[in-house]
Amino acid sequence: MKKKEDKQRRVEDKTGSILSIIAPSTKFKGTLRGSDSVLIAGHFKGEIKCESLVRVDKEGRIQGTINSPYVIVEGEINGDIMTAEHVELRAGSRVVGNINTVKIVMAEGCVLQGEVQMPKEGDKPFIFKEKRAGEDNQDKSVEAEEINNKKPEPAKES
Repeated sequence: MKKKEDKQRRVEDKTGSILSIIAPSTKFKGTLRGSDSVLIAGHFKGEIKCESLVRVDKEGRIQGTINSPYVIVEGEINGDIMTAEHVELRAGSRVVGNINTVKIVMAEGCVLQGEVQMPKEGDKPFIFKEKRAGEDNQDKSVEAEEINNKKPEPAKES
């Protein structure tokens, strides 16, 4: 039986609609604080303190620090993501900086130059491939093929 939490695997499902937008042609410098979700589609330099979702669009560029429980990156960040609960680095995203989060999802094709710190023991990064048109959900990577084709080793006698 699936739990309600399973249906809310993606960050967007947990946070609701985006109420604030920095448009693609906009450049903003300073500190951005708020309780509602924000979409950065333009250029931002400074510090973001948000109580909800911060989403960096494909054209979005951030130079600075993000303090938010939920962060989705499709564009570029040159700075740190601090105190997050859930971070998604989508295909084509680029982060140069450190990430401090409880959960992280990294799509194939994202770039991360920095460290990921996960404060809870036992939490590990989850790396996935986004489903592409015409493909099934099976992982076609070399590592997955090796793991799937690996036969169990016979038991060793003492």
